[in-house]
Amino acid sequence: MTPAFPAIRPISDLRTDLNGICEQAAQSQQPIFMTKNGKASLVVIDCEAYERQRQHDRYVLKLREAELEQQYHPETVTRNEVSSHVSSIIAQARELFPHA
Repeated sequence: MTPAFPAIRPISDLRTDLNGICEQAAQSQQPIFMTKNGKASLVVIDCEAYERQRQHDRYVLKLREAELEQQYHPETVTRNEVSSHVSSIIAQARELFPHA
């Protein structure tokens, strides 16, 4: 569940409380916005959360590509072909995210 408000911290915390920032990022799995002179300057995010976001973005891109492909190359596919393809996608996802 995403927090109601984003985490915002001063950029000076990178120098004074780096371990705290790392712990917060790991626990929340949400971006932490770092401010400099009251304005957003950096975003810190846990590596696992970053990789999940990148994977999600890749899936969304693939879905968009598939939608475009379908618009310009409509063809029928059997239920068995779809089932087999979906099963292979799920198997690949399980290999990429064994603990999900």
